[in-house]
Amino acid sequence: MDAAERKRKIIIGGALIATLIAALLVEDEEELAFQMAEAPLQPFRTTQEKNRKPETNTVQLDVSKLGQRKFNSQAGELFASTTWMPKQVMRNDPEEHEFKIVQPVKIAPPVPTAPPLQFKYTGKTITDNETWVFLSHSGENLITKIGGKINDQYRLDAINDDTVTVTYLPLNVKQTLTINQKLAGNFR
Repeated sequence: MDAAERKRKIIIGGALIATLIAALLVEDEEELAFQMAEAPLQPFRTTQEKNRKPETNTVQLDVSKLGQRKFNSQAGELFASTTWMPKQVMRNDPEEHEFKIVQPVKIAPPVPTAPPLQFKYTGKTITDNETWVFLSHSGENLITKIGGKINDQYRLDAINDDTVTVTYLPLNVKQTLTINQKLAGNFR
């Protein structure tokens, strides 16, 4: 056994002995506390007080006078509906009744509109008096002529030097696509 191991064993043994001594002292204190609790001190009494019998109070409380508990009917409803709208008061007067009932405001659904054009004009060509238009949509190249359909949702109506006019077929709404001559190519 080397010196470090010996030193470690001495420290651990000393801690064990200290723990045992502390446990014995605590047990002795608890026994004294229990012994003191078992024999409480009696106050000094005279012989007259010892001979006197304790009075017995036999008056009973009448429980029926206490009354019944009253419960709120909504106290137990955990999922009771709440609303911010005031309650409508019903009266016997029919004219007043007409004014009191507020008709809910009916909001018309928004008018459907065509989605914005997702096409990019890439060019056009004219062959045999027919104008073919080249469009690009999400990396896909589309070729159509006047009166032709694009993706079964649009129809090409007209082409000018500055604009391409298409109709959104589900709503029959005309839309225009602006042509930028600097970016697009024209072939003849």
